[in-house]
Amino acid sequence: MEAVKEILQAYRIYPIEIEKVTDRLFHIKDGRRDYALKKSTLKQEDIAAWEHVYYIANEKNLSEIVPVYLTNDGKLYERIDNSIYYLSPWLIFAPRSSNENRIDRTMGILARIHETTKQSQQITKSALNKNFHTYQTFCEQLPNELYSYVLRFEQQAYMSPFELQVCTHYRDMEIALNRINGEISEFLDQSEEELTWNLSLCHGNLALDHILNNHVINWEKGRYNHVAVDLTNYFHQLTGEYDQPDELIMKGFKAYKRKYDLEQFDMKLLSIYLLNPAAYMTTIREYVQNPKEKPLTSQVSALQKQYRKLIFALKWTDFIKEEYEVINFDDLSN
Repeated sequence: MEAVKEILQAYRIYPIEIEKVTDRLFHIKDGRRDYALKKSTLKQEDIAAWEHVYYIANEKNLSEIVPVYLTNDGKLYERIDNSIYYLSPWLIFAPRSSNENRIDRTMGILARIHETTKQSQQITKSALNKNFHTYQTFCEQLPNELYSYVLRFEQQAYMSPFELQVCTHYRDMEIALNRINGEISEFLDQSEEELTWNLSLCHGNLALDHILNNHVINWEKGRYNHVAVDLTNYFHQLTGEYDQPDELIMKGFKAYKRKYDLEQFDMKLLSIYLLNPAAYMTTIREYVQNPKEKPLTSQVSALQKQYRKLIFALKWTDFIKEEYEVINFDDLSN
């Protein structure tokens, strides 16, 4: 605790109680206020981008981003023993709310941050195609690769639980792989030669425990990026570990879109992010290369987690098509 006390001296805080919550988080009390002292994972090259988050939050008056206290020297952090620490208010958890209220509130918070910090830039159609060419090629090869794994597993006299799971998933995964290839083709089939690419301040690591009440904490990976990054992270958190009522997520997105009206182009990109099969396929490859490297139960659990995310992505793309995609009746008449 001596190192913690030394850090607090840089803020002229003299604690009466220090509670070690985790290896990286300390709850500090000085008799007047409660503080959260975080031992960050920031590297030197990350500091400027992290500091920029708080500059933007102050400039845009974003109360949703929990502030960081300045040291006596006017810095946002203090370094000791090659580690970077920063201090923020300690937030008290509100009483547990329903899933519906929690999702709606989080989507509202994200919409305000994304809409308030939006910046637009123009990109050419050729540049878009160039940037997505490698990924498109990667996705086009996956249906054959997955089918080869299924054939291999089915040739076993007795399939392991993991192998049986892959074969059980196959019909849904075939649909998901065909779906993402269709979504990419539609995304790249833009009629305009120049497109608007919107960037917003994104958290970059939006775990559920980074959302406290009406605030978002831990902006160490905060960067300007497409909002699909944050929305994908959040939806994956909701759908990966256990089944989440899909209608609550869809309802939350409608609330988000009322505050930040995403264009068709943006929603199409979000669908592609959600349908990304890379993690699912990597889990299978790792098993095939070394089936005993990890406990079988953890491999089965990891595969099931990625499967849940992709099943949600299929439901998501159906929802987007039904709710937001415009039907061109001229095309239907030809």
